[in-house]
Amino acid sequence: MRPSIIGCLLLFGLIFSKNVAAQTCCSGGVPLTGNLGLPETYAGNWQFSLNYDVNVLLTLKDGTNKLDDNSRKRLTHSALLQAAYTFSPKLSIEGFISYVRQEREIQQPNLPKNFVHTEGIGDAVILAKYKVLKPLRLGLGLKFPTGASDLVREDGIPLNADLQPGSGSWDLIFWAGFNKELSFRPSMAFFGTSTFRLTGKNHDYLGSRIYQFGNEFQVIAGIGDRLILGKLIIDPSLAFRFRKVAADNIDSEIVPSTGGSWVFINPGLTYNITQDFSTQVNAEFPMYGKVTGTQLSPTYRINAGVFFKFGRKKDLVKSNINAPASNF
Repeated sequence: MRPSIIGCLLLFGLIFSKNVAAQTCCSGGVPLTGNLGLPETYAGNWQFSLNYDVNVLLTLKDGTNKLDDNSRKRLTHSALLQAAYTFSPKLSIEGFISYVRQEREIQQPNLPKNFVHTEGIGDAVILAKYKVLKPLRLGLGLKFPTGASDLVREDGIPLNADLQPGSGSWDLIFWAGFNKELSFRPSMAFFGTSTFRLTGKNHDYLGSRIYQFGNEFQVIAGIGDRLILGKLIIDPSLAFRFRKVAADNIDSEIVPSTGGSWVFINPGLTYNITQDFSTQVNAEFPMYGKVTGTQLSPTYRINAGVFFKFGRKKDLVKSNINAPASNF
């Protein structure tokens, strides 16, 4: 999960004076914090997941109102490599790195298509998790600015922050995860995660300016089950995600049309090839969205990949049922 996740932004039109009226911000981006939280396992086990995530933004909104405008499109493609190691029954650490491709397309009537894309290594995250109660784990993490935040167009003009693979800032991450089996059906469980990302500042934005993405808070809650169909073992799940992002700042001034709140529905399915290897696919669709100003807002998102672990053969099978390798 995310799902989570860096929001897309709009910067002032002084960079692209020809297309000022056509510029809008978008609220999507690279799924960073929403993907944290690999399943609980025994000490000595390694876990890995590799996922492809595509976030499609076609919906132009003003507040809660959908505008009749299909001239703009944004896509974020992300390859996410995640790893975790469990040191003890209570302590584990995980992290991931991403490779990102950002695309922006604007097609105004009687004007040439404006298409811009960037790609490169994105930011990295390290998260330490500690079990405080049987169903509850708490985590503290750090996002590293490993991705480029100073890419320029072919003509040398700097690109907006929302098109950069990285944010250029160090962020602090607070995380909590919950997984509780249901008494009337032990194979079914309620799961949830909560993440707050306290963003730092990029002190070298456009060479001399200070840019800060808005703080992000999100909650994911859902229910999943394990079904055995002949020789097939599958884990269907259904979750809901609430995401709230504050407005961004540049030189301590609020960036227009940034920030907002969303509620998404996330159906998912995991196919367990073996106890240690599985494939999964998740989809995400917005149920509600309220953006600040006028922005491109998420239309749908797809996340698919593989998960595997090795180490001690014995495992917490029930605890892993409803904790997919990659949530939104």
